[in-house]
Amino acid sequence: MDTNRRNFIKRLALFGVGSSVLSLASCSLAEIDPFSLYYIREDKCMGCGKCFDACRYNAVSLPEKSRFEIDAVQCLLCGKCSAVCETGAVHVPAVSYSINETLCTRCGRCLEVCTSQSVHVVPANYVFNETNCVGCGKCIDVCKNEGNCIAYEKETYSVRGKCNGCGDCIPVCPEKAITASGNKVVIDTSKCTRCGMCYVVCKHEGINPAKVSKDDEKCTHCGRCFSVCSFNAITKDAGDGDGLIPYIDRASCNSCGECYRACTEDAIVKDEPEVMFTPYIDQGLCSRCARCYDVCTEAKAIIAELSTASIDGNNCHFCGECMAVCEYGAVVREGQES
Repeated sequence: MDTNRRNFIKRLALFGVGSSVLSLASCSLAEIDPFSLYYIREDKCMGCGKCFDACRYNAVSLPEKSRFEIDAVQCLLCGKCSAVCETGAVHVPAVSYSINETLCTRCGRCLEVCTSQSVHVVPANYVFNETNCVGCGKCIDVCKNEGNCIAYEKETYSVRGKCNGCGDCIPVCPEKAITASGNKVVIDTSKCTRCGMCYVVCKHEGINPAKVSKDDEKCTHCGRCFSVCSFNAITKDAGDGDGLIPYIDRASCNSCGECYRACTEDAIVKDEPEVMFTPYIDQGLCSRCARCYDVCTEAKAIIAELSTASIDGNNCHFCGECMAVCEYGAVVREGQES
């Protein structure tokens, strides 16, 4: 028996087929297909090329590793794909994001969606000052679509016993809801819009305004109540983080844009690079490693044109390395198909 044939039979024995070796020994090698022990399933192969790269014996053939291209319409310009490309084949004009402190209400929505923890914002607490509150209800209206944490504790205006009937409140009422009655005034609650003008001009504390209350446990810290209050009845308290300017750490930001989409106050600004171009993959530099394909999860903007690998039995040494690196279970031994 020649050396090549003895080596072949030894390899068969290593893979648990020693029981059939004697019956095969009398056959000519031309009649035996030992290479069916290893093969690549086309239905599972995604053409990633890992088995091709791992094979030291050039036994795995791949007509062309997967070709990757970028769908510019789907691309979010996050830059993740270009960051992992070791050959510099991916070209994406990645945008960056920053926070406009003036518009930021410290609601914290951006914090909830930032997976890279690049957004630094201390959510603010909003505190009611009952002395300044006129019970106009604007804060209630804007809060209904948020935490719905503000409600009327007292819905109508009334006249206190301190009223001396001076009448200063009568001309300032836009709805003419206040009239004189003896040495006091009377408020027609059916006309009163709770605008607060009478309460502001009264020097004798004769007007008892409507009153609102806030359930802090329901508050979403959106800041809309603070934005609409024109009587300085709501103050913004950032607690221990007071003085910390909201910002985005660009070094750790992956430019996914989730914070930009989550901000309802337009406080997060998209900063586009000066030179814009259609994102693309340089096919001359691309190593077909699929790293960019794997990391593009937000928009799935990278398209892979897959080609199927196969095993060249003339070179296969049955080392099993291709099977070990195949993440898709495409490389199998005969009889082990799933």
